[in-house]
Amino acid sequence: MLRRSKFNLTSLAARTWALVLALALFLLAPQAHALPTQTAWPPHSKSVRPQRPCFAQRNFNTISRIYNLTVYPNNVPIIQAGGAAVPRGLFSQDVVGRVDPVGNFTSFEDSIEYFFALAPLPTGNAAEAAITGYQITEFSSQCRDVASSVVYLYCSVWNPGQADHLKPLPPLKQVAFWRFDKHGAVLYYDAWIPNLNSWVQTTTAAYVGDAAYQAASIEQICGGTQARCTGANTQWNSTAECVAALSAKPYGTYDEAWGDNIVCRSIHLVLTQVRPDVHCPHVGPTGGGKCVDIAYPENYFSDEELYGQPAGETFMCK
Repeated sequence: MLRRSKFNLTSLAARTWALVLALALFLLAPQAHALPTQTAWPPHSKSVRPQRPCFAQRNFNTISRIYNLTVYPNNVPIIQAGGAAVPRGLFSQDVVGRVDPVGNFTSFEDSIEYFFALAPLPTGNAAEAAITGYQITEFSSQCRDVASSVVYLYCSVWNPGQADHLKPLPPLKQVAFWRFDKHGAVLYYDAWIPNLNSWVQTTTAAYVGDAAYQAASIEQICGGTQARCTGANTQWNSTAECVAALSAKPYGTYDEAWGDNIVCRSIHLVLTQVRPDVHCPHVGPTGGGKCVDIAYPENYFSDEELYGQPAGETFMCK
């Protein structure tokens, strides 16, 4: 038994050594078909798909930039220079839209005036109110051309150096649908400001149902009209004539600003500082086609006339 075990171990060792020797000879001998040694892999290419643009983020950024320009004093250059001060790419030159309860806006200049010139200036209201911040609280864009949003416009007292500077005031809310052109600029919009009359009254103590407030407001509108609407833009022979005529008209509310009323004229008086030739007729005796009575629901449901598409198609993904 011992001899047999010794023989087996010796044979195994011999065979192992033979394998090791053969492997060493193979590795050391020149190989006719060996690959050359690579010091570095050569550059290579692969098929790469173009990255798909993030249209939802693009649309969000456009809307955010628009609302940022409503924040005081970002809106001041636009009030001073009009559409020329609006950054390119925000609104199409063919933009049209509606904002309830203010009206339809059928041109580029009309639209930028609504979004930026109507944002309150602290020097233009008794509460010294201004939009000092915003937050897009809801946003959806399921296709490239359409988005919807809800934004909170935060308001504060703007009175630098005084104790009440940046004192919070009630915010405004705007709900909107947007359609973008092929370049990502806003082409159509349909927006709504809920409870606008309540905001005006709470923020400025402008109790529009109060007779004394109404009388003071008419005096202010007429004085402003006489100061801004001069020469070819003159609307009244005197402030007294303006006061008498406007006192005979319904005062209205900010929840129904479309109409031959005083509230409508108070809005367009603000715009006379931007384009007096366009807006002075709106504060005058005829309303200039803007502050005129339009039967409900013609004003709120004129989608096909405004957007040139059947109702229900403008803000649908296709």
